Amino acid sequence: MKITPITSRTREKGWALLIVMSLAATGLLLTASIMSWANENSTVTARNSETFTTTYAAESATEKTLSAMVQDDQDYGEGLVFTKASTSAYSGLIPTASDGAYWTNYQFSGGTTNNTVIVECVNQSTTNVLGPPYSGLQSVGATYEIIANAQSLNSMYKIKSTVGQQITFGQIPIFQFAIFYNDTMEVDPGANMTVNGMVHGNTNIYVDPNSGVTLTFTSDVSGTGTIDLSENPLDPSSRSGPGTITFDGSHLADVNPLNLPVGTNTSGTSTNVGASVDAILQVPPASESPNSAVGTNRLYNQVDMIISISNGNVITVTSGINVNGAATVISNNQWASFVSTNGSFYNMRDGEEVNPVDINVGALRQWSATNTVLRPLLATMRGSSDADVQSVFVVDQRFMSNAVVTTNTTYATNTTTATTVSFPGGGTYEPPVTTNTTLTTSPTFPASYVPPILSTNLTSTTTPLQPTNGTYVGSVGTNTSSTTTTTLPSPGSYTGSITTNWVLGVRHYTYNLITGYTYNLITGYIYNGITSYTYAHITGVNTNTTYTTNFVEYAEPGIVLTNGGRLPANGLSVVTPDPAYVVGNWNVTNNSGVGMVQTFNVSDTLPSAIFSDAVTVLSSAWNPINSTNVLSSRAAAPDTVNAALLTGIVPSNGSYYSGGVENFVRFQEDWSSVSFYYNGSMVEMFTSQIANYPWPGTGVVYNPPTRNWAFDTNFNNPSELPPLTPRVIYLNRARWATLTPGSTWF
Repeated sequence: MKITPITSRTREKGWALLIVMSLAATGLLLTASIMSWANENSTVTARNSETFTTTYAAESATEKTLSAMVQDDQDYGEGLVFTKASTSAYSGLIPTASDGAYWTNYQFSGGTTNNTVIVECVNQSTTNVLGPPYSGLQSVGATYEIIANAQSLNSMYKIKSTVGQQITFGQIPIFQFAIFYNDTMEVDPGANMTVNGMVHGNTNIYVDPNSGVTLTFTSDVSGTGTIDLSENPLDPSSRSGPGTITFDGSHLADVNPLNLPVGTNTSGTSTNVGASVDAILQVPPASESPNSAVGTNRLYNQVDMIISISNGNVITVTSGINVNGAATVISNNQWASFVSTNGSFYNMRDGEEVNPVDINVGALRQWSATNTVLRPLLATMRGSSDADVQSVFVVDQRFMSNAVVTTNTTYATNTTTATTVSFPGGGTYEPPVTTNTTLTTSPTFPASYVPPILSTNLTSTTTPLQPTNGTYVGSVGTNTSSTTTTTLPSPGSYTGSITTNWVLGVRHYTYNLITGYTYNLITGYIYNGITSYTYAHITGVNTNTTYTTNFVEYAEPGIVLTNGGRLPANGLSVVTPDPAYVVGNWNVTNNSGVGMVQTFNVSDTLPSAIFSDAVTVLSSAWNPINSTNVLSSRAAAPDTVNAALLTGIVPSNGSYYSGGVENFVRFQEDWSSVSFYYNGSMVEMFTSQIANYPWPGTGVVYNPPTRNWAFDTNFNNPSELPPLTPRVIYLNRARWATLTPGSTWF
């Protein structure tokens, strides 16, 4: 029997078929998997893309709301933000078609409520200690949550995204800065200078000490614009600098501005222009409510006591608006010890006579501690231990309008005459003013012409109407028509004697009946028009010749603060829209009577600030009689001032130098080799509106003191800040997060 074996080739063909079929199946599975993966990946990508876009949309809703809150905070302060958040005034601020057609693709909501966002104050007192460029400063404010949902209306997945932000509307007490300038800051000292506190400029900072001079900043320096180690291009001075400049802390440019919530914008949407900040020192208009968004920022509405001097030298002292609406009037036998308007002196820098309002701070302190008029009201507000006067608003309104006055004044007797169409300045020329005799009939008032009316026109007129009092001249005439009646005429209706006759036993009265009034009608006024002034020009000083003036006298207002070595028990802030003059030591004696003069030791000083158009320091040696004399007769004595100063400057403009930070405090005496100690905070917020003459340089108006200046470190403690301390806005984004869709809290 023959057996035939199976060959290996046949077996190989079977295995190949199995392998091909297996590979085909695997390929199909792989293709299906790839297609499934691709489809799922496309879905994930689309969902992620929609999630991202709806998240951005939700964030846009929170940002629109935040923008409105920030603007309110910048303009009016956190108080308005809290009020509006509490009343849901921000909840409807979502992106709409008016912002762009794109936003019609989305539905916004806060929680489950459509077309809203959630805005809630979660902490009304949040304190943050800041880092560079404000290392160590404390920002205090309220923290808010803003939460918004967004959902696309034109998508496959209708994904809802939720975004939340936590924002702290912080406020930095402005007196925590050693130097703060709202306008261009220039620091160009001619002697070594050390600044031992925070420095901030809301625009550019120019640092250019003279050659050989060392300028040291021991703490952080920040500028919203640039920090230039050179002089201001608008400074025309020629210097040999720069000297040595040392920054011991950080110095950062291009930081966010720190603005006051002034609420009195005068330049479109600009919130911190100088005129706006100056407005917080002004008397508010009568139509403005103290509780309005603007009114709440006026210092006038925040003080304990208001002192006002009006034309006729009328002095009015009342309680503050914040106390009881200024309803309590303080009588003159109460305020006479600490308010006076006697005397005058010459401001040599401005070239103006100053008729001051003098505030005797020592007498005010004594009155504040014992009076039974204002003290009980303050005790009700703050408690009996805090019932002393802590803040005073003083305004001199006597020169708001020009007043004709008559005075007897001693002038020099140079008899050179001059003629000009400009009215002579008060106290500069000899009166009286003479006039030419050109007649005119078109007066321009006030004070352009002299009375009285010289003539009238003589055209007669008749009318049954009585002429207006003072409009016409002449006696009333009568007509001579007689009439007879049995009724007696009323008194004053007719003229002449009444005659009677008897007709059939009836008494009749005959008299002249007035049917009209005849008088001379004045149709124009003829008077002397003044076209020039002739007077004797004073060029020197001579002896006692007295002249009587009859022209409008112009004088510069000024608030003089005297006897301020010891303040009221809880400190004192003085606010005025006028220039302020501090005479002698200020805030150098504590409540125990311990004195601290000529020292940087401020351990026992009281909180104090002066807010004014300008601040001039006059030493205890100041004598107003010498105010017009040469500099050598105005020698200063050593002086110490411990107070924060918020005031204005006259900035560099290409024709003159501002004087720089080194001349922030103004002087009128010869301080050569005399020490002036200053501990406080120097804050420039606007251009001076009244004392607005440029920095005069040295040698005539004043010579500078030996400046011993330091930041008052007490101001780092919120409880030691001066009354009425303003606070600049500091916005801090505390948290940002995507939340579970529909969330109503973090």
